[in-house]
Parts: sequence; C-alpha cells; structure tokens
Amino acid sequence: MSIIHAEGITKVFNPRRKTTAVTALSKLSLDISEGEIFGLLGPNGAGKTTFIKVLLEIVFPTAGTAQLLGRPAGNPANKALVGYLPENHRYPDFLTGAQVLRYFGRLSGLSGAKLEERVHDRLKLVDMQDWHKTKIRKYSKGMMQRIGLAQALINDPQLVILDEPTDGVDPLGRKEIRDLLVRLRSEGKTIFLNSHLLSEVEMICDRVAILNKGKHIRIGSVAELT
Repeated sequence: MSIIHAEGITKVFNPRRKTTAVTALSKLSLDISEGEIFGLLGPNGAGKTTFIKVLLEIVFPTAGTAQLLGRPAGNPANKALVGYLPENHRYPDFLTGAQVLRYFGRLSGLSGAKLEERVHDRLKLVDMQDWHKTKIRKYSKGMMQRIGLAQALINDPQLVILDEPTDGVDPLGRKEIRDLLVRLRSEGKTIFLNSHLLSEVEMICDRVAILNKGKHIRIGSVAELT
C-alpha cells in the first residue's frame, strides 16, 4: 500500500510574473510504501520543504496530485493520522515542554488520564522527562528538536513527516533519534524525512530520493545510489 503517492507535482511561486517566477518543484512523482523509512535528500533550496507543504496542503501545487493514506492530500481525515515536525519550529517560550505536548494533545482530541499518559510516554520516548517542567525559552536547539519530535508523535500517527529532524542535535542525540525512528518503523509506522545530510539518511533509510532544483534526480536504496 502506498502511504504517500505523488504524481507530477509542480509548484511555481509568482507564476504570473515571469521575471520573478520561481519553480520550486517540477513534475515530482514519488510512491512511499507502508512501514518504510523514506528519505528525501537534497541541498538547501532543492524543494524538499515545499514538497512536504504540498502533501500537508499548507501550499497548493500548480500542477499534479498527491494522496496520503489512500485519500487526497487535503482530506481532513488525514490530519488525525499524520505527525509533522517542521523545520525551525517554534513554540510559545512561556510554556513548559509538558504544556506544549498537552496543548497539541488536546488539538488531537486527547483529554484526561489518556492525555497525561501520552504526554508522559512521549517525554520519556525522547528523553525529555527530566525537563518537562522547564520553560521552552531555556531549551537548547537539540532539546527543541526532541520536544518537537514528541509533539509529532503525540497523536500516535500512522505517518510521521520530519523536516530536518536532527538539525542542531549533538552526535549522541542524533543516534538516539535514529534509533527511535527505527523503533517506530518496527511498530508499523511510516517515516518520511527530509535532510541535506547523506550521512544521516544512509544509516536508517530503506529508500532515498535525490532532489535538486525541484527535480527528481534518482531514487533507490542507499546501496544502489552509492
């Protein structure tokens, strides 16, 4: 089963102004299977984040179609089954880590004892249980990435979309995040991650697509590509 199916995705910003039009994606087609870790690799500005935003209908494609979990990308039913960690995410700095997770948990329909159990579990999962009462303003970049990952998992999603999930994380933290993603795959979840670091994706990804200047260059296993 294809968890993500994209066909001919093209996104042009300012299409009516020829002098300033920017083609962020050009006829991108991908199929991502259930239960795999799929990496989208490319330099900064390749169009990786734009593709994610198209999948989540944060931006609309100029051409092409996309499906998530067998439904059109914009179907509201997808929201409850997808976890998303954006690049350079921000949370209100007066909240604690636990309060951030409670807020997103409530948005996902959780409440009461089930919410508290999920918050505790996700804090433990990303090794942030000792910092749950600390305000966000005191978090390091690595701690922000961890709490962001916990937020992406608070609704127990089938599909987890991560944009540069190890950015700003120290080497030990990166290994722990990689181990967590492998564990999530073993639980049947599908992981789609963006990165500009080959060293990151080659350690855990089942397949990788290379994107450059909005165009799909190659796709295959890391062994095939290297």
